[in-house]
Amino acid sequence: MIEQVGYTKYKLIKIMLVLFVFGVILVPFLANDKAILCFCKEGITMPVFQKHVVSTQNTSPTCSYCIFPPVRYTAYQIDLKNSGYTGPFDIQNIPSVFHRHWLGTDKIGRDVAAGLLYGARNSLLIGLLSMILGLLLGVPTGMILGYFQDNTIRWNVVQIVLFLLYLFLSIFYAIYLPSGEWGFPLFIIMYTIIFIFLFRISGLQKLKKYNIPIDLLGYRILEWRKSIPALFLLLALLSLISKPSVMSVLIIIGLLAWADIARMIRAETLTIKTRPYVLSGISMGMNHNQILKKYVLPGLSDTILVIAIYMFAGAILTESTLSYLGLGLPADEVSWGKMLSESRQARAWWMAVFPGLCLVGLLYYLHRFTNQKMFT
Repeated sequence: MIEQVGYTKYKLIKIMLVLFVFGVILVPFLANDKAILCFCKEGITMPVFQKHVVSTQNTSPTCSYCIFPPVRYTAYQIDLKNSGYTGPFDIQNIPSVFHRHWLGTDKIGRDVAAGLLYGARNSLLIGLLSMILGLLLGVPTGMILGYFQDNTIRWNVVQIVLFLLYLFLSIFYAIYLPSGEWGFPLFIIMYTIIFIFLFRISGLQKLKKYNIPIDLLGYRILEWRKSIPALFLLLALLSLISKPSVMSVLIIIGLLAWADIARMIRAETLTIKTRPYVLSGISMGMNHNQILKKYVLPGLSDTILVIAIYMFAGAILTESTLSYLGLGLPADEVSWGKMLSESRQARAWWMAVFPGLCLVGLLYYLHRFTNQKMFT
């Protein structure tokens, strides 16, 4: 009976999270000043997909019937008649009851309900992409440190010099030679191809090789990263950006989270490496790539899933914290943290209650989903 109740709650949590994702994807159909569907003399039209339609608040004379979103405003549309923090119950001077600001307005007359929906889209974008970036950096790093440790990788002097030269050129180019948005990634790809080609020259294999303490060096870097508080480092990096954007915020959050991910993946890889099926694969002569793909990575799947969910929630909370402090996203973007920050400047309870409930509710369901996943 207890297991059945737990399974029912788990399904409910999944349904709530799925509804949140679908709600974020379908934001234009939930909050917009354009009609979703219109039945006109010319045929059926969908103004919501037409970028050049200014507004369809009132049904056109050529249209007999139109279906509108539940919220008739976008997050960036200003209603001067209801500006100055108008509460949900104080709305006035509206064309009809369907044009109400159901959750009130902010200082300049933007709809709070529309702001919650568009803010959820920014939160999902930042959480998802920063999570992917953190996993792409942290998971391979943790697997390499935990699996190879200090006595598996052996390089000769030429290979060591090539690697140090590659590292120096990459850092030098990143700092002193910026050349546009795609310059640095293209540089890294080009030099990586050249480095791999030179690194695998058959003649180098005859030279004397030395053990590379990759785990020792890598873990020292992780410890150095953890010695600096994440919030302080985040604020320092944001101060270096002249024009903040959603992309810059999510990249910085992802780059700061990779060290924690690498530490957890490294610890789990050390455990998986000692299991009998991995040892049997090594004794059978399987190479390292085969063991990592066939045994280690599948064994890390549950751990990676839990880390991904927690990082997703942490990225959303970090973005909200930065927006609450007035940092991070540009002024023309809307977020839950910015709405919470506005509530400090005026006695507008709806500016604090509704964004706060959305943020707490999302983090709560993500936490419950992770706990249910871990213990089922």
